[in-house]
Amino acid sequence: MNGLKEVLRIFEKITKIPHCSGNTEEMKDFIVSWAKNFGYDVKTDKAGNILATLNTPKLCLQSHYDMVCVGDAPNIEIVKKDDYLMAKNSSLGADNGIGVAIMLYFISKKYSLEFLFTNDEEIGLIGAFNLELNIKSPYLLNLDSEDENIYIGCAGGVDCKIEYLKATKKVYGIKGEIKIDKLPGGHSGVDIDKNIPNAIVELLIRVKNTSFLKGGERRNSIPVSAVSYEVFEGNEEVEVYDDRYIHFLKELPHGVLEFDFKYKIPSKSINFALLDGFEATLSARANSNDKLEEVKEYILSKTKGVKVTFEGEYPAWEAEENEFSQMLKEIIKSEFKVIHAGLECAVLKKKFPNVKMASYGPVIENPHSVRERVKISSVKNVLNNLEQIIRRVNG
Repeated sequence: MNGLKEVLRIFEKITKIPHCSGNTEEMKDFIVSWAKNFGYDVKTDKAGNILATLNTPKLCLQSHYDMVCVGDAPNIEIVKKDDYLMAKNSSLGADNGIGVAIMLYFISKKYSLEFLFTNDEEIGLIGAFNLELNIKSPYLLNLDSEDENIYIGCAGGVDCKIEYLKATKKVYGIKGEIKIDKLPGGHSGVDIDKNIPNAIVELLIRVKNTSFLKGGERRNSIPVSAVSYEVFEGNEEVEVYDDRYIHFLKELPHGVLEFDFKYKIPSKSINFALLDGFEATLSARANSNDKLEEVKEYILSKTKGVKVTFEGEYPAWEAEENEFSQMLKEIIKSEFKVIHAGLECAVLKKKFPNVKMASYGPVIENPHSVRERVKISSVKNVLNNLEQIIRRVNG
């Protein structure tokens, strides 16, 4: 069986194992058993991270093994169409399951490498932040980028929880439901500049007197659905949100705040992620730690007099060129890029400052949504390039 077919076979196998963020124990056991069966020294830590090592490695490959579950996931039914794999009515988990499958394939070939599998990346880089395992390799290649380019930097981010003091008024009318649903959704960082409609923002355009507001699915996704109980003409007394609160919500920022023309991506952005009554959550991102502080200050300026809590902050990984990234460029023949999303390299770089790092992976479109799909020919390209990289590093 050739390498590509084997990687896709492994990927299909892991899609049958539930591994939604926060519920990854079965996947952890599978990876540990797989690596031990091929003779690797395997260590784990309290956060669920896994490190598999053989001989004296010079390169560490790294992926996270949790996934964002949307739609019917974790019940994933793979659909192949032309050059793509996707899932029927669910996210696919190619983010970062394809990286995991590639690593498991290389383990089956008994390469002298380190393999770091991190847990719960999608809910705040939890595994990376709480990593208690020490890598020995001088180089680390993260397999979580999604377009065959070499990434040498990434955005940092923070979630902003807003709690508005309850404020209501009485009106007369009859309640009726307004619902925005089945919008495309998407990644709150990578897709924030793609003009994808946000269900919460679209709903707020349409409400005036409403007794109920709820929208969004998770902090790191552009909302797919939102619902309101709007009051229309009638004679029943109904308690609704105060006009000032509705105005406050409509003024909350969403979208690109600043653009980086060098790397052709947003450098600062905010996603209006969740709304539940008098609580709202914004997810903020920026491509440097200084810029992230600027975004936080901007949010505070828009929410004066309201309780604001910043949660789950993770650092940016500022662009870094070195001999490792130059070697990758020679083999992959790609320009260096920065991604407007969090990569674990940012956290791992703080833990291992002397390790040279980069990120590289196959084309994955529309992650964190039911439209997620991975390009098969791109997986083949990445696999071939990784084999060249391993040969070069191992001499």
